[in-house]
Amino acid sequence: MENNILIKGKFKIKTYNKGILVRETDWIENLVMAGANNGLGVITKRMTGDFTNDIEITTAEIGTGTTAPTLSDTNLETPVLTGILRANQSSTPSVVTLEFFIASDNLSNGTYAEFGLRAGTQLFTRALIEPTFTKSSNEDTSIEYAISLTNQ
Repeated sequence: MENNILIKGKFKIKTYNKGILVRETDWIENLVMAGANNGLGVITKRMTGDFTNDIEITTAEIGTGTTAPTLSDTNLETPVLTGILRANQSSTPSVVTLEFFIASDNLSNGTYAEFGLRAGTQLFTRALIEPTFTKSSNEDTSIEYAISLTNQ
């Protein structure tokens, strides 16, 4: 019996004004990296006892780059805000849910087109935000991210 495991990421962006939800994106699919030292490469190394790279998702970042993600990406194309810390986390046996919060003053008003997660210093996921996300004055941003692992 063959067992194939599929790992997928998706996220949605919520915008708040004075604590009230004013808009929310649909779920946006994300690409899990597959380099030797990031994403899937870190997971497989961990299974063999190689703990060189961290697997804990520690931060997120958002940027303006518009080039499509590839499995070998190690950075966002044009990061604008990096080091966004987790605000909340939970897990079930097959889904990890992370939430990142950005206060209005910490993110410049503008249009954003890419988002990624980091495990330590390594890029773990990257996606284009489609349609793009526009942040305006006095808007806080929350990004809910789900990583699922399923048997195929």
